Amino acid sequence: MTLNKTQYHHGDLASAFMDAAIKRIAQQGVEKLSLRAVARDLGVSQTAPYRHFNDKTHLLTLLAQQGFARLAQATMDAASEYGEDTFRALMALGMAYLEFAQKHPEHYRLMFGGMVKRDCHDEALIKTSMTAFDVILQQASYGVERGDLIQQDPLLLARSCWAKVHGIAMLMIDGFYDQNTPQEQQRLLEDMLWINLRGISAQLLPHSPSPLKSV
Repeated sequence: MTLNKTQYHHGDLASAFMDAAIKRIAQQGVEKLSLRAVARDLGVSQTAPYRHFNDKTHLLTLLAQQGFARLAQATMDAASEYGEDTFRALMALGMAYLEFAQKHPEHYRLMFGGMVKRDCHDEALIKTSMTAFDVILQQASYGVERGDLIQQDPLLLARSCWAKVHGIAMLMIDGFYDQNTPQEQQRLLEDMLWINLRGISAQLLPHSPSPLKSV
């Protein structure tokens, strides 16, 4: 595998290395990733990566942390467009989540796969992953406070929503919906998310979701 070789300043080599690592993971899988191989891709010395990463595990942990941070920002931005409209905010959040997974499947698999252990003790990774989940939890809490959602523990509702959207995301990036046209897939994803919201709603919602600006 050959990437365009570029000269990097010391300050941006780490970022370039992480981008190149994701590209290599996409082509060869995370198991075959090595710091030396990515160094060759970038045209830098074999020792250059070790100025920024202790080893492969350290690189993967930072990549997962980067992914969670980007996911948190994407979902937060989507939900914020709808202010106090619980259902539109949750729908927009869910669709932004799925869009992230669709656009960044290698990153997404790394974030939730076995290569980065869920029981790892990296505090930065734990904090960043919780930030991504807290976007869902915050909207669930708002929904309960407003009386829009059933009067259950917001943590339980957030976990239910996350389980649904994560399951859809994994099926989507594994190609289970590829037989649909992009428009059909978009509608299918919206309908599945809406069904979940109907289940936790404190009021009777229509069978189909209302259009969203962000979808």
